[in-house]
Amino acid sequence: MDSMSAGVSQFFGLPSLGVEHADALVLPLPVERTVCYGKGTAGGPQAIIQATPQIETFDEETLVEFSQSPRIHTLPPPPAEGDIKDCLVAIEDCVRSLPRKFLLSLGGEHTVTYGVVAGLFGQRGTTHDDAGPTREDLADVTLVHVDAHADLANRLHGRYWSHGTVMRRLWERGCRLLQIAIRSLTREEHQVASTGPRITTYYAHRLSEQWPEALAALRGLTGKVYLSLDVDGLDPSIIPSTGTPLPGGLSWWQTMEIIRTLTTESRAELVAADIVEFVPSPVIPGCDPVAARLATKLLAWWWSARSRNG
Repeated sequence: MDSMSAGVSQFFGLPSLGVEHADALVLPLPVERTVCYGKGTAGGPQAIIQATPQIETFDEETLVEFSQSPRIHTLPPPPAEGDIKDCLVAIEDCVRSLPRKFLLSLGGEHTVTYGVVAGLFGQRGTTHDDAGPTREDLADVTLVHVDAHADLANRLHGRYWSHGTVMRRLWERGCRLLQIAIRSLTREEHQVASTGPRITTYYAHRLSEQWPEALAALRGLTGKVYLSLDVDGLDPSIIPSTGTPLPGGLSWWQTMEIIRTLTTESRAELVAADIVEFVPSPVIPGCDPVAARLATKLLAWWWSARSRNG
């Protein structure tokens, strides 16, 4: 796994009380093995962390003051070498070893989501090979997937394990998928999304009419939920710095409404989340602080809902 550059190592540059005393953990996953167009996602986690001191520790919407709570500990990336499968196994083992606290992972390519979800919810040893899934051991999990791409391909450029197949692999292990802002997929993926059980997709071109329905679906969720935010799910006018930016994505406030609805209006338990596919801007500041703001907003709304619900 690619090493992180030197610099700010903790969110906001605030001191950490350590893993055991933290309310939330941040896990950098600077993995880039299967990216097929724009490169640079391996630098995304560190760029986000290094930009957080430029964000005020006070959040004006939730009134969360990060210098007081939640207590955040930023972990080192798990060491791993080899191909993408080796990286996923290392991520799964790392996540499985962590104390059960809210986990925000920062990618890296979207494939890392598989390792995190498997480590949080899957049975040990069930990561499968190219022969297919061994069992549906993730059936208790709903994955809310914000993305420009469906990531439901069975193989992408011949790869079984890929940023473009990650949701297919998780769905095969039983995950329910609620996908929002999708606007790029193959005919095969469209068929899977349309006919496969446990998949609900809200396409970007219909969101203007289906937005209330999408929010209602979020409110209706129960059980354990994992939120995966590919930054290309947002419109590139907000975060252009990603491997494959596409027009017609979510506005900033639509993205905030998704997070707010899921955390404060749903009966579900948001166990963990990730932000993936961010490429550091070549010239500072670029949109690094925007990606950092997205991460801090997610943590603020999660903590606000947790504090209110006790």
